[in-house]
Amino acid sequence: MKNNSIKYTYIFSFFLLMGLTGCDEMLEVEIPISQLEAETIYLSDATAEATVNGIYQSMVTGLTFVNTIHYMPGETSDELILRSQLTDVYNTNEIIETDGSVSSMWTDFYKTIYNANKAIEGLNTSTTLSADKTKRWIAEAKFVRAYCYFYMTNLWGDVPLILITDIEKTALAPRNTQTEIYNQIVLDLTEATNDLPVNYSNYTSTQRIRATKWAAEALLARVNLYLGKWTEAATHASSVINQTATYKMITGLTANNSPFIADNTEAILQIPYFNLAYAYEGAGLFGAGGKYILRKGATLFETGDARKTNWTDPVTGTTFLAPRKYKNAYVATPVERSTVLRLAELYLIRAEARVKLNDITGAQEDINVIRNRALLGNTTLTDPNQLLDLIALERERELFGEFGHRWFDLKRTGKADEVLGSITGKIWTSTDKLYPIPDGARRSNPFLGQNLGYN
Repeated sequence: MKNNSIKYTYIFSFFLLMGLTGCDEMLEVEIPISQLEAETIYLSDATAEATVNGIYQSMVTGLTFVNTIHYMPGETSDELILRSQLTDVYNTNEIIETDGSVSSMWTDFYKTIYNANKAIEGLNTSTTLSADKTKRWIAEAKFVRAYCYFYMTNLWGDVPLILITDIEKTALAPRNTQTEIYNQIVLDLTEATNDLPVNYSNYTSTQRIRATKWAAEALLARVNLYLGKWTEAATHASSVINQTATYKMITGLTANNSPFIADNTEAILQIPYFNLAYAYEGAGLFGAGGKYILRKGATLFETGDARKTNWTDPVTGTTFLAPRKYKNAYVATPVERSTVLRLAELYLIRAEARVKLNDITGAQEDINVIRNRALLGNTTLTDPNQLLDLIALERERELFGEFGHRWFDLKRTGKADEVLGSITGKIWTSTDKLYPIPDGARRSNPFLGQNLGYN
């Protein structure tokens, strides 16, 4: 009885580590066909494929990947404010340890990581599946795991690095250092690049909704930029940019011609809403008459910037601009998808890396690709510091309202204290750069500890 009691305590603690309570939520951790025994799931290619599809589907069962990861870092940075102009804990940077949205993000990321780990373990032990497909599926799972850990370590810093599904070994896992997390991310992505397909036609559908080699390369470019490894960042970015038969910048931004349309030429990876014909970003988060406005408003853009014209809506009766990149709300045309990785970011990554490597001409060329798509003229700046400031501004203009880019940029470039400490209404301290470890996770696992500045 004692051993069983300990085992059940571990199981309960594990699911609380994920932020889960109750049987229904516990079932959500499993991949869609988890009611089958593992040995059955991995007997055939068809059922194994379904488990991998389930990893992607788990990314939209909660709201983290298509909602919270956009608005919360947008508010905690200098990017978004509530349209009502009422203050909240995200705008004032007074997030508490029991915040439900923070806890939900923690839960959603670990759910997806768990699903990826489960698939990796099952695929590695199978002896009946296609060898080539098995390698590809494992690579996909590693990519998704790396993607989740990238966000976790940038939101919370040190987090438990869970790579297995054995509850007795993981329920009370301590936090790993950010260095350890990044090392695993790089390892997962590097291994994934070797086995992921080079084009979408290797899947049953040519839609851009499954990871390819270039998705892994794109994320490696971002990771190396964050790590200050400029040569590696530029090299990985170039590997994607050079795939001109697959990826190219669109011309003439319109509602029907944007980087958020399904399968457009800028899209590297998109996540569909299963059984829906619209993207949540356009239907709920940043829809017409939506909840948020840009803090900097029209001052963010140069005169004639096509991104202002096509990606924002004026708020009637005010001078405010609301983010409106996704146009498709509850109608089927144009079909849009949550766009996880896109080509424009790679040009901006390479531009920044090239400045750091003193390749001024190359950096100018990359910046101009982004500016010209926005109908702006070429930059004539040659001073490295001025170019870095311009790249930071172009990242604001290009990536606003998307996946916390501005929040992460302020932190990784050391600008957070300077920029956010000067904004009226923010109660800013340096410890606000990390979100609190959720209270429920800490109560179930005494080894988690808490980030500085929180109880």
